[in-house]
Amino acid sequence: MLNLRLYRMAWLVAGVAVVVALLTLQPVDPAEEPRNPVVFDGEAALELNDRLVAAAPERAPGTEGGRRGAEWVRQELSRVPGARNRVQVQDFSARSDDRLVEMQNIYLANPGSGGADGGILIVAPRDTPRGVVAGSSSSALLVRQARLWATSAHRRPLLFVSTDGSTVGNAGIRWFLSRFSDFTISAAVVLDAPGELVGDDLHIWASGRSSDAALSLASWAEDSIERSGESAVAYPGLWTQLATRAIPQTFGDQGPMVTAGIPAVTISGRPDSPPKAGVAVDGEVLENAGVAVADLIASLDETRDPPAPAAEVEVGGQILGPTLARAILLILALPVLVAGADVLSRMRRAGVPRGPGLRGLGHRALPFVALAAVAYGWALVGMFPPSAAGAPPLPDDMPFGATSGLGVALAIGAAVGVVAISRSRVQTAPASEAGVAAVALSLLLLVAWVIEPFSLILMLPAAHAALLATAVTRRWQVAALALLAIVTPLAAVAVIAERLDRNPAFAAWYLVASTADGSRGAVGPLIAIGALGCIAALSGLAILRARKSLPSRAPDSRARRRAEQA
Repeated sequence: MLNLRLYRMAWLVAGVAVVVALLTLQPVDPAEEPRNPVVFDGEAALELNDRLVAAAPERAPGTEGGRRGAEWVRQELSRVPGARNRVQVQDFSARSDDRLVEMQNIYLANPGSGGADGGILIVAPRDTPRGVVAGSSSSALLVRQARLWATSAHRRPLLFVSTDGSTVGNAGIRWFLSRFSDFTISAAVVLDAPGELVGDDLHIWASGRSSDAALSLASWAEDSIERSGESAVAYPGLWTQLATRAIPQTFGDQGPMVTAGIPAVTISGRPDSPPKAGVAVDGEVLENAGVAVADLIASLDETRDPPAPAAEVEVGGQILGPTLARAILLILALPVLVAGADVLSRMRRAGVPRGPGLRGLGHRALPFVALAAVAYGWALVGMFPPSAAGAPPLPDDMPFGATSGLGVALAIGAAVGVVAISRSRVQTAPASEAGVAAVALSLLLLVAWVIEPFSLILMLPAAHAALLATAVTRRWQVAALALLAIVTPLAAVAVIAERLDRNPAFAAWYLVASTADGSRGAVGPLIAIGALGCIAALSGLAILRARKSLPSRAPDSRARRRAEQA
């Protein structure tokens, strides 16, 4: 079915275009360095940290500890010079574990001297998961930054926000963004336990809840950290970036802001992962982190237009912009698109009816539809853990127990049952079905590229492998292509496992459950179902061709001698 000559020519054109595109990488524009050196009192911040731990060591949302933590932050911000009655409390509620939890954001606005549009948000998540003592250095650093900037000149207004619900789908910052309208927000710096160092260096989180990321601002944050005397972990490699663009996953409060188009980064003592208990606050690290944060705020204050987040990728210290990234992904899909157009043209010239092929393709996709529908139903009735305020919850809130296992087994059973019923009722010519599947797969790739281009990272290897499988005739070739099709999804699951701080098996369950409960949207799963149906149809033709081309087994010598004697 596949025209190998045309397919190879398309790859040649695509390869040249990708090389040309990669030659246009752009360096990151440097930030404005602060005009005056930054001085930060680390000992005072450490004292605040110890007082918060004494007052509210655990601060789970909706608990007494959470309320004590909120009151502590409110009182400390009220003591900031000039604050008077400017500390505001924002009450809100969010659904967690199928119940409404009452929470509070606390914030203080510090007016600027004027001459600049848009303010800077300094955010510190205050809450912790149940039973976890962590994150106190976030609030301590926030309070000290508020006191520092209350007596320091700055053009932009500064807004110091202590958020609740960061462990409930980042509910606090999402609520704050939806309600605050006093001035536009030009950039944001999030402090997530920067004094609680896991390893040797500070980490910078720049991912959003979509394919966007604040890479330029992350580079500025790295420069500020280096000027403070601390060091930052190198930004994740190319594959990690691509995997988290294809499957967005972040636990930081910067995530919703980046998705909303606000340049935002998180400075933390750990990689982008859930809060870790039992990590002591390092006073020297806390002081250096305070200097770095103040340095970054000063740079943003002096910058006219902070760099906006975008669907871009860092390659060797340079930026591959969103337009070029989209173009490269489309170029890599070009051979599949060309093959689909060629198959459609040949089917029309040969007068092959497409109706039977479409029906066969529909039945190929039906098991995946059943699997998704049953999984979604189990999520609705509570067999799968619910979302956290409409977002993927923390890993500890999504355990894989007996009830979840039963739900998975029933969903798989429904898919197997649909396969058995479909096989007995539908008889379609494999070539016709595969031809329609090739055309449909190319169209699905185009739709995915328009809606969420980085999803092609997961789809393209499988699409190319399925098409090539229709042109090979040996079992080992089909097996090798099947392995190629699953390598990218498995590698992406490994990246998500690292972010969850869990093993890949749990990461696979986490992705399934957080998709079934609807917290990852519906468009992606629908496209995936269609693509899996097309790949199944193409694989059916490939397996049939491989079986027909196998040589018949010759009788062994004993059977041959018996035949001769007879």
